[in-house]
Amino acid sequence: MRITRNYRNSMVNPRKNSKSDQASLIKSALNRSSANSRATRLASILGNKNTSQTSALTARDFVTSTAKSQKFYYDMQYHANQVTEYADALKSSNKNSVYDKARESGSTEQIVSDIKGFVAQYNNMLSDLKESGTRADSSILTQINSMARLAEKELATTGISRKADGTLVIDEEKLAAADVDTLEKVWGGGFASKASAKAGTVAATAEKNIEAEKSSIYSPFDRANLYSGSGSSSSGKYFNYRR
Repeated sequence: MRITRNYRNSMVNPRKNSKSDQASLIKSALNRSSANSRATRLASILGNKNTSQTSALTARDFVTSTAKSQKFYYDMQYHANQVTEYADALKSSNKNSVYDKARESGSTEQIVSDIKGFVAQYNNMLSDLKESGTRADSSILTQINSMARLAEKELATTGISRKADGTLVIDEEKLAAADVDTLEKVWGGGFASKASAKAGTVAATAEKNIEAEKSSIYSPFDRANLYSGSGSSSSGKYFNYRR
């Protein structure tokens, strides 16, 4: 622990300082040490030993992420995985794909159902990313919105439009009227596949935040009950405050 010049002088010349002044200096030094210690523990939890600006930003994301409940991140992971599942169902490269079946049956009902499911879960995923608040999730959201803007014209041919907030809206009549070839061209790859790839990143990030939330049983932020337990016995609850 670094000792300030004033603190050192107070120890060398105790008569020049009252007991209350000495106590104040000691408390100040301890507080600075505690802050540095908390930052170090954050870097350790995140598996990053560097104390650079990058580490500080990562630590700030950790603070934001652990403020959320595990349920939030489980929901976020679920929505992202659902985007991937619907995108996989819509792939035109699948053997006996949904488009092949539609041509055989003369009905696009299953394709329409999968597109509706994709859009609903895509919108849920966007909402999760906005609510999350971390730098990583904000960056992913920006990438997804940029990708969707580039696909607006193609999506519009199947009755899907994009609102200002990035969410997708379905014109059900236009979607139902789209022919199989158009649906396959727009949804058989392209936008759906790219969205699926981003959804995979979202799900992985949510998983990391779930694990971070679990590990926060040793809270580096709340000093409540840090030294509960008598004396220096190893059976006490030193730094064992459960969130």
